[in-house]
Amino acid sequence: MSGKPLQALNSVQINSKSNGIIRTPAKAAVSKPETHHHRRKQKLSSLCKTPPSVVRNRNGRGYHRGLFLGEGGFARCFQMKDETGRIFAAKTVAKASIKNEKTKTKLLSEIKIHKSMSHPNIVKFIDCFEDDVNVYILLEICPNHSLMDLLKHRKLVSEPEVRFFMTQIIGAVKYLHRRMVIHRDLKLGNIFFDPDMNLKIGDFGLATIINPPSRRRYTICGTPNYIAPEVLGGKKTGHSFEVDIWAIGIMMFALLFGKPPFQAKDVQIIYERIKHDEYAFPADSPVSEEARVLIRDLLNTDPTKRPSLDEILQYDWFTCGPFPSGVTVESLKREPRGISFLTREESLVNFENVKGQVGVNGGVTLQRAGPTTPVEILKSDLYSEQPKTLLPHSLSPDNNKNKYHEVTTPLAVKPYRSKLSTELNRATSESIMVKVLNEALSKTLLNLKQIEEGAASSSSKGYDGKDPILVSKWVDYSNKHGFAYQLSNNSIGVLFNAGHTVLKFPDYQELCLVEPRGEKGWRERIMSPAEVPQSLEKNVEVVDFFQKYMNAHLSDVAEKDDGELGSEDETVYLRRYTRDDNYIMFEMNNGSYQFNFKDHHKFVLSRYGHFITHITPSKEIETLPLDSVVANGNFYDYPDEYFTVKYDFLKHALREKIVT
Repeated sequence: MSGKPLQALNSVQINSKSNGIIRTPAKAAVSKPETHHHRRKQKLSSLCKTPPSVVRNRNGRGYHRGLFLGEGGFARCFQMKDETGRIFAAKTVAKASIKNEKTKTKLLSEIKIHKSMSHPNIVKFIDCFEDDVNVYILLEICPNHSLMDLLKHRKLVSEPEVRFFMTQIIGAVKYLHRRMVIHRDLKLGNIFFDPDMNLKIGDFGLATIINPPSRRRYTICGTPNYIAPEVLGGKKTGHSFEVDIWAIGIMMFALLFGKPPFQAKDVQIIYERIKHDEYAFPADSPVSEEARVLIRDLLNTDPTKRPSLDEILQYDWFTCGPFPSGVTVESLKREPRGISFLTREESLVNFENVKGQVGVNGGVTLQRAGPTTPVEILKSDLYSEQPKTLLPHSLSPDNNKNKYHEVTTPLAVKPYRSKLSTELNRATSESIMVKVLNEALSKTLLNLKQIEEGAASSSSKGYDGKDPILVSKWVDYSNKHGFAYQLSNNSIGVLFNAGHTVLKFPDYQELCLVEPRGEKGWRERIMSPAEVPQSLEKNVEVVDFFQKYMNAHLSDVAEKDDGELGSEDETVYLRRYTRDDNYIMFEMNNGSYQFNFKDHHKFVLSRYGHFITHITPSKEIETLPLDSVVANGNFYDYPDEYFTVKYDFLKHALREKIVT
């Protein structure tokens, strides 16, 4: 590529590779696919000249050109940094490639449609402007690659991850269809990961608006592997919203089985396979039958028989296995650790939460939702008042100023002394907390050792016939709020990401605020609902939400009789939890350590190791002094054949948690 060398934006280099591996929304589809008999045409993107080092919009705002990100059939994409340091992706289209009114109208329609979108799973449109040689479409940057890049690296993607991806995609497509827009180029390469690993649909180059009463389009367009059979029918059949449903099925197949279902080297063979629905599931694949059922229905050659977007989410596949609350950058390289450990109850909560976040949860509206009315293309959107310009005033950046605040909210600048004081206080609190946690772990391990060696007797501590207070229900929602749990005494708590806990007592007449501070590591403050400070009101609302959800949807970990689980006089709450591939571990403030194993057996060491409890998968519960269990080598009424292995596991986990 000619021109002076590209300059990195900063020392961090958010997109550090310039070889095209990192993708941002750039055109990659073809309107009329070539056959293998024709000479390949030159990409129109090759006409795009490298932007100058600084590009200015109509209002004089300057953007510094950064790394080259990649190219498609019609455009090239570059990083752009504005004068405040914020980084965007600039889809750059050469004016030389806009040779007639049809091409111009197509580009301006893309800008109008994309500019009209406001959804958390659609790439944000920021600005558009031009210079003498290029048109620049400024977009939210998605630095974590696309779904295509993920699949190329991973080869296959796990069903739990694909459930999450499909739900986010369906939410965005439902928003498009509600606004009477068909994307027509949904594919893995056009769906990007934002910094938080949420999916964003981009590239509206082939998008079109459906205007009643016709509700059909007849242009043959799209990317070969993803084209629906009715698109290939051209004017004979026409196509509508169902083409996006078909593409969802293609993407789901590709992610689960490694490649699109109709893939072939020859485009004409792909088209023949699509027309005749000729595809097969790999015989040796472990993908579930529920997934295959959904794919078969999505890839029905009769568009009227494909499920609607709402119907897709009602298929058993979404609830028959683990459903994560989100994904991390770990997914770009490997299947996330522990994802298969998600319980059915937690998975159902995650599914409902994600549906709510994307706007498909029983009609729930999105927070700060943008326009939801049908998109309309006006004549003023297609014709410029100035002969030398391409972009009309209605698409100029004049009315886009607020868009900048939607991408990045500047951090509030605090005085240096205040910030330093806050950091010192936090460090001191954390140091005390670690010390308290270590002391409890060490005390428990010492008791276990002495009981095993016969130097101490847990029976002498007196067994009052009550089982320990257990974590009976829980929901890991730490990607947004924190870790919610219900105890066997019916207290409801949320350990918030900020470190504090809000606990509602069983009668729900009082609350306890547990803060990580003080000489004991945590400070407890009891208050009535009327005494809750304004700063905690939203936290209490979160606790109320999880209380209603867990009471309605989750089952208790064990069968219990009223008054037989722990003392109602003590305040019990969760100090720390740890998730592992084999178990989840809860550390309580009363000296109890609960382990929920993957095989649904649960063990609790209580009173700093003097007693041990076993809860079976069928919810039978047995609590005994540890010395009697050690002497017997197992429990009496409800033994576990792998007790010895798990008991060693418990001790190892306790030792591992001590911070040195």
